[in-house]
Amino acid sequence: MARGSQDSGPLPAQLEFDELTVDSLRPLAAMLVSDPPKRKGELVAVVVGAMTDPARVRQLYDQLEPLAQFAVREATHDPNGIYSEIAFEAKYGQEPSWSVSSGKSNSSWSESRRSRPTPLVLFFPKYNCLPTDVRKILLTFVPPPDPFRIKTSTESPATHSLPRSSWGQKEPEEPEPVRIRETAREAEADLAAILRLIDAGKVRVTDKKQTPTDASRKAVAGVLTGGDFYTPEDGIVYENEPPEDLAIKAFAWPMLAQAAGLAEKRGDILKLTPTGREALSKAPAATLKKIWSAWVKSTLLDEFSRVEAIKGQGKARLSAVANRRKVILEAIKDCPPGEWFKIDDFWRFLHATEREFAMTAGDGGYWDLYLCEKGYGSFSNGHGDTWQQIQGRYILAFLFEYAATTGLIDVAYISPLGARGDYWGRWGADDLSFLSRYDGLLSVRINALGAWCLGLAEEYRPTAPQVTDDLRVLANLDVVATHPPPVADRLTLERFADETSPMVWKLSGEKIRGVVEQGGRVEELTEFLATRIAGDIPPAVETFLSDLRRKVELLKDGGPARLIECADAHVAAELVNDRQLKGKCLLAGDRTLVVPESDLAAVRKAIRRLGYVWPIPGE
Repeated sequence: MARGSQDSGPLPAQLEFDELTVDSLRPLAAMLVSDPPKRKGELVAVVVGAMTDPARVRQLYDQLEPLAQFAVREATHDPNGIYSEIAFEAKYGQEPSWSVSSGKSNSSWSESRRSRPTPLVLFFPKYNCLPTDVRKILLTFVPPPDPFRIKTSTESPATHSLPRSSWGQKEPEEPEPVRIRETAREAEADLAAILRLIDAGKVRVTDKKQTPTDASRKAVAGVLTGGDFYTPEDGIVYENEPPEDLAIKAFAWPMLAQAAGLAEKRGDILKLTPTGREALSKAPAATLKKIWSAWVKSTLLDEFSRVEAIKGQGKARLSAVANRRKVILEAIKDCPPGEWFKIDDFWRFLHATEREFAMTAGDGGYWDLYLCEKGYGSFSNGHGDTWQQIQGRYILAFLFEYAATTGLIDVAYISPLGARGDYWGRWGADDLSFLSRYDGLLSVRINALGAWCLGLAEEYRPTAPQVTDDLRVLANLDVVATHPPPVADRLTLERFADETSPMVWKLSGEKIRGVVEQGGRVEELTEFLATRIAGDIPPAVETFLSDLRRKVELLKDGGPARLIECADAHVAAELVNDRQLKGKCLLAGDRTLVVPESDLAAVRKAIRRLGYVWPIPGE
């Protein structure tokens, strides 16, 4: 609420009160003397005299209501003596009472003028700052406010009730079960799988934005430990219609690999760089830390662009991503590792600690950002929850798609469909199932890997996988669940086994070989079973897995090569045995040579020296 001029900064009491009208001064003076004068100059003298007298200021402060005292404390210890409505309401849950009649935090300036002010207005003549000389007096006795700490818990809620719409939507009969994903171990396994998938040439990206294609997202999702956060079924809104795109990890990993210099675009395919190949033999945690550091500095993608429902981003002058990420990370580092905190409480924490960032760099504000149609759906048209819809969705995308994928934060979430209703009142929102695919993120927890990557811990020791006895493995290769497994466990089983009946899966050699072809490992399955089954793995299953492990290691991709057809066996033998060509040409049959792509230039040069001509099609 705009109660007064905020163009000028704090001034001495004389100047602050001199800017007020007689109508504003008279009720203030009435709180100080029984018979206030009528002239403006005399009214100003009464108020300024009281508010520059240390003893009277102390007396007036002691008479304030507790919430009003908190407002004075906050402004007194602000470097500029400023009272921030947004920060105060976030910290204390409501504004102090500025008028006796209403006492409402959302009363307008005109309403405040028509009603009798509370004594708090003596301290804030313009409702937004303390007079400089009044603040000097207050600093002698007013204690600093307690630091605001984000609300945390050791456990995440098991269920979540969906919001109820303003047009009378029925309350859901049952709360949504909350899904929990502990991401550090997943990210360590996913990193190797993604690098192998890229090395196999299975990840393609678009020409301009270098984002993964739809087919590549499906390929990436297929090798992720536990799958992506959502399955395609989570995105089904109406029967017989294509599901909503809920890819998160599958989109993020190719972007992270490029930003960290592990992969680069060649044509439309990603290829591993030397750094990417080295990462395959290094500890994954160290690489993940480098990936995160690189992403924070990267300009490869603005995470807000993934909130596709908000149109006009190409025309709007969006602010630099580095500034936004910096603000979020500064706040994250003040949150205690190992404890869950709700996204809504994190938003409140940003407001309460005045960690704000702008989403646009120009003077036009949010005029160019809109839903459906700019003329009616523009975000400049005003809405009480605009911050949650713009800055809030950016925060969700940054945390869910990148911090969680890299393994820094564990996440508690539900389906995004109907998860947040803060945009329902906007024009053009009626047909939206969600404002962003990240709407389902409810709570996060900085895990041990995240604490290390964020500089909150000096070292990182991977945690042992959580051991349960939820599954039984039979000698016939059946995996039987004792009760419905978590989503992540079910997705893992579906990668390696065929579901033959409810809660029963049969290990499939064909599926396991397919996972390995896409960059996965047999060890992923054995490690999963070791922490999930009751008892020991039957010998028949051990033999099955051992045989698979042995066979998948017998062949290795040697990379692309060129075939050279020689006129006869004599020419082929001469080239294979040449001193400069030994090791670069391999004999296949009597007169065919195989030349690795990496040696093509050297082989061609040597062949010319020997007097032969080797025409290469297309060159």
